[in-house]
Amino acid sequence: MKHFLYIILLGLTLSIRCQQTGQFTQFTFNKYGYNPAAAGTNINNNLELIIGGRKQWIGLNRAPTSNFLSVNYTIKPERSYKHWHNFGFYLANESAGIYRNDSYYLSYTIHLPLNKKTYLSFGIFGGLKNFSVDKASISKSDPVFAATYDDYFLAYPDFIPGMRIYSKKKFLDVSVKQLYKNRQVQGNKQIGHKSLLVPQLYVSFGNKYLLNNGVLFVPAFNIHTSFTNIPSVELNMMTYYLRRLGLGISIRNKDFVSGILQVRFLKNMTFGLSYDYSINQLNQVAPNTIEFMIGLTPLMNFMGIDNEQYNITKCPSFDF
Repeated sequence: MKHFLYIILLGLTLSIRCQQTGQFTQFTFNKYGYNPAAAGTNINNNLELIIGGRKQWIGLNRAPTSNFLSVNYTIKPERSYKHWHNFGFYLANESAGIYRNDSYYLSYTIHLPLNKKTYLSFGIFGGLKNFSVDKASISKSDPVFAATYDDYFLAYPDFIPGMRIYSKKKFLDVSVKQLYKNRQVQGNKQIGHKSLLVPQLYVSFGNKYLLNNGVLFVPAFNIHTSFTNIPSVELNMMTYYLRRLGLGISIRNKDFVSGILQVRFLKNMTFGLSYDYSINQLNQVAPNTIEFMIGLTPLMNFMGIDNEQYNITKCPSFDF
């Protein structure tokens, strides 16, 4: 009976996740993936590349996994900072149970100084999202399989707007994913029920506190809500030492407690690793979740060119 309840809980969780985009413990690292307006906040980092992955509930068959690749490029103004631009792309895929979600986006961001210390940016992702079913996971003897074999792929155009208000010490992100309420049906094709892909609101806020002896403390929180369910609230607290080593903890609702390690090496590369432990009922079945991210920025500095005069503000993900 206990394992039956776990299976029901897993099924409900997978059903919800199939309608959402990936949520990462290191959300300040993958800030661009949450909000297109977060790209290009450090004008000195003209090119930024980040890859990452997350394996949830290790050991549980067909548990959720998420992977992404992002690249964005900042166009620097030559003489003044009245505004500047950023272009990029973001690729992601998720799987949960027998379902798979692939997303392909291009982005544009514009940054506008409000005063000498505060900046405002607007960004938008535009691209394609598709949902599919892993046919290999379904028995060919299943009559449903034979009746719907060719109907396991749905594709939608998708747009994600976002804004950010930030300074050298603070940032506030707001973005909305799945803004248009698509249904998982196209013509005579559908995956499961004609479920609605509801909008997902993401709000993040963080602040930097420079302590003594080269120690930087960065608390941040992320709120994710579909407007109809209980919001997911995550508190993340990172401490960085001499811009080389970052240690942190995070807690998300009553679901996960996490430990985070970030290391900066070769001047312009950052490796991030987090371990999440389930504190809900799934901790008796598969409590372990692993997440990694690798970032490279700026490439010009890697080639020996350092333009610190362009430095406007640095994000918590690399400036520690």
